[in-house]
Amino acid sequence: MREKRNFAERTRFLKTDEAKKKYFLVYEGECSEDRYFKAVESLRKEIGINPLIELVPIVRSYSETGWSNPKKIVERICKNVDESTSGSISYETLLNWIMEYFQEEELFIENRNLEKYFWATLITVCQDVIHAELPDIVTDLQKSCKRILDLLKEKTGLHTLVTDIDQIISKCNITYAPEYDKICFVVDRDKDSFTKVQYDNVLKTCKKRNFNFYLSNPCFEFWLLLHFDDVDRLDNEKLLENPFVTRMYRYTEHELRKRIRGYKKSRYNAIELVGRVDIAIVNENFYCEDIVGLKNEIGSNVGLLITELRM
Repeated sequence: MREKRNFAERTRFLKTDEAKKKYFLVYEGECSEDRYFKAVESLRKEIGINPLIELVPIVRSYSETGWSNPKKIVERICKNVDESTSGSISYETLLNWIMEYFQEEELFIENRNLEKYFWATLITVCQDVIHAELPDIVTDLQKSCKRILDLLKEKTGLHTLVTDIDQIISKCNITYAPEYDKICFVVDRDKDSFTKVQYDNVLKTCKKRNFNFYLSNPCFEFWLLLHFDDVDRLDNEKLLENPFVTRMYRYTEHELRKRIRGYKKSRYNAIELVGRVDIAIVNENFYCEDIVGLKNEIGSNVGLLITELRM
């Protein structure tokens, strides 16, 4: 996982030398949550976000695309934070950095097969270099990166590859200061894929690592529904169980689509919703906000995160 740095540039207008506190936002989903917090960033002044707080979303590395299980995500962010702190990284992490650099350089535009081929080739090349299975620890970052890129050129025959090693290395570490910053997980309860044992494990890890754990039960769409005045008219039993009510949509998303015309996780008017965030914070009080209780009860504590960002 890595920082999505361009998301955090807005707070640079400050004329003070005070250090900004970073809130690293780690989402289970890659669409609706990201879109919502982009709107929070856009409206930060209007909704009263503290100007000394910097929002830094964390995005999936190449090999993590499609991950959704919170336990797996928490374990990976712990690994990445430890790597950033120690300065020792695995070869898997280095390969992800290289792939992400190629993506930023638009090497794979409209050629998904080339992208897959490069990833498979990188793994083969890396195994050739270290003569072992991943993930072994990189001992010399500059030397290893150069060696892998040189072998990649030989394997692919593409000698025009960008090989700015310093840029590859400098962009990817998570700049987290545990004594000052906060890592915030924003996830769904989703009982079908997030078991009770996994829930307890994630909660224990977050407490141990001093990470913040924000959850909506049954899903993030419930937090979005809280932005509407009539949420109290919904069927609480159906909200908690969240069954399919049509061939494509579960109860929460079906009800949200009644209130947001054409709602899709990757396309909805998040700006309008965030403008109503005070309604959501008030409505949230009528449901469970306790992170232990949210394991089994309908509710959300995302409103607590918004409130904290205002302090």
